[in-house]
Amino acid sequence: MNKDEQRLSIRRILVALDASPHSMAALDAAIALAAHFRAELLGIFVEDINLLRLAELPFAYEVGAYSATRRRLDVPHVEKELRAQAEQVHRKLKKRAERARIKWTFQVTRGTVATELLSHASKMDLIILGKAGWSPKTFRHVGSTAQAILAESPCAAMLLQDKADFGLHIYVTYEETAPGRRSLAAAAALASIYGSQLTILIPEDSPDKGRDLQSKAAAWIKTQARETEYRLLQTANAYDLAQKLQAQSCGILVLPRESAVVKGDLLIELLKELRIPVFLVR
Repeated sequence: MNKDEQRLSIRRILVALDASPHSMAALDAAIALAAHFRAELLGIFVEDINLLRLAELPFAYEVGAYSATRRRLDVPHVEKELRAQAEQVHRKLKKRAERARIKWTFQVTRGTVATELLSHASKMDLIILGKAGWSPKTFRHVGSTAQAILAESPCAAMLLQDKADFGLHIYVTYEETAPGRRSLAAAAALASIYGSQLTILIPEDSPDKGRDLQSKAAAWIKTQARETEYRLLQTANAYDLAQKLQAQSCGILVLPRESAVVKGDLLIELLKELRIPVFLVR
């Protein structure tokens, strides 16, 4: 493993903010990582242009969550609500960032949410966002914005939900590729940050290959003086991985973005099943 693959370097973090519980969990994670790495934090609130376009339609209404009363949507009302939300998340960011003594900025933009976030992600080392917005209350949902960021982000991405707990375990799939080695290095760094147990998940297409991968991972981990456990993914696919982790309510799963274990739509299916944060390494 070369020097670039041996360390997790994070200098600039982007966090996507709205007023949802998922977003507040993302904010807490972003501040914790920014404090550890002494990174700059940029909080972005996007005024969703699609919501504003919807408000222009003559048949657009909203229904109160508690009163169930219906009222006509209009652009001034939506803009007022968006400004109120932006001010709310700005106050929360300011309070938490100043308490952590990190360098931070806050920005409000208007456009499609995924497009605006991706336009800023090119200058970042890490983007953090919630698994979903306000829409379903079930955890088995990955929002369209999150799916776009995971597919297109040029930097590392972390996806998490409300009440995320980073403690106890860091899980990482190990693959003998450059992103796979970077994922292992990132997982080891996160385990050090949070004082967590590191568990390396070894894809086992064959017994010989599984033993070879574990041997290579173990050789590198010895240089980090970190206690580690190993688990085999016998079928080497997302469903086996989900089965091993879906009962977990704390920890982080680290994956290479281009993974032989979790390909294409399987990544989204895996994320629907998992309660723990997922850190995707480029």
